[in-house]
Amino acid sequence: MAFCAAIATAVVLGACGSGIPGNAVATVGSAPITKAALNHWIVVANDSSQGSSGTVAPPLPVPPNYTACMAAEKKVAANIADTPAQLKALCAQAYKSLVNEVMGYLINALWIEGEAADRGVKVTSAQVEKSFVSQRKASKPSLATTAALNSFLAKSGQTIADLKWRTYLNLLYNGLLLQVQKQAEKVTPAQISAYYHSHLSSLTTPETRNVHLIETQTAATAAKVKSLLAGGTSYATLAPKYSIDPTSKGTGGSLLGVRTGELNAQITAAIFAAKVNVLTGPLKTAFGYYVFTVNAITPAVTPTLSKATTEIKSAITSARETAAQTALTTAFTKTWPSRTTCATGYITASVCGNAPKTSSTSSTGATTGATSASTGATSTSG
Repeated sequence: MAFCAAIATAVVLGACGSGIPGNAVATVGSAPITKAALNHWIVVANDSSQGSSGTVAPPLPVPPNYTACMAAEKKVAANIADTPAQLKALCAQAYKSLVNEVMGYLINALWIEGEAADRGVKVTSAQVEKSFVSQRKASKPSLATTAALNSFLAKSGQTIADLKWRTYLNLLYNGLLLQVQKQAEKVTPAQISAYYHSHLSSLTTPETRNVHLIETQTAATAAKVKSLLAGGTSYATLAPKYSIDPTSKGTGGSLLGVRTGELNAQITAAIFAAKVNVLTGPLKTAFGYYVFTVNAITPAVTPTLSKATTEIKSAITSARETAAQTALTTAFTKTWPSRTTCATGYITASVCGNAPKTSSTSSTGATTGATSASTGATSTSG
């Protein structure tokens, strides 16, 4: 489509246009979205289930008469909306939903192009072609053959130019994400050292203890268990019979690597105050009576700076990537709506800067526009 070529080489998106052209439904900066483009992608959105699953698409709700749509609604909704006015209202709502969906999709697409231009991210025709061919082969069902591709295009309402344009958009957005990730990876030794000294507690592996314990419901049972243990009977023998602790009952009373705070406060305090290989209890708690033995203590370990460097760099990089991706999303949701003007009758709250402000209004973000499945995207379109 000519639209695809024009939108992919949009005029400086940050520039202010002289208004919305008569053949357009919106402008992003100086780049228009034409009525022809909107109508084409409405067909694609309406045919999305047909293209992806083979389910026959409903008749397109074409204003102002909605003739085909009303006839179809009459068949399936006779008991719900049996008057012409009600049928027409259903079709008008379906059309409005398609308009909102497609307006969001096309505007988000221009936002991706604009943000990529602002950040110097570029995609070549060769990259688009290579990705398009690769995705055709990898798609399920495969679109590698001309016949399969043509069948998909006929069902989805798309053209090869549409699919390549969508591939182009996804490559642009992936390029933006890659740029964010590369910037986040620049971590200096000084930053690693500062992180190490301010996060020693989180980097330290806490002290743990290996324990055998039996929990009972009564003091008498706990006393009996302790006596049997003192006489040489093993925890493995007694735990299945007497313990009510669901975690250790099936392991012969064994709990490995117990950390502070892992069990209830009373038993935890007792375990970490006990000496190794000393039979302790019965200990009364709010949950029952415990008899236990600490078998081994593993001291806390604080890694050296050199050993922690890889982990620290990963943590810093991850935090920076999250912050940078949030900033990227903010660029779409805060910057671009102010550069977006929609024509009367096509104003979509989430993307049009001239939409009435409400407390529930929020932008959809560029990723929705780039990959929306409801507009007929498959692996071929990225």
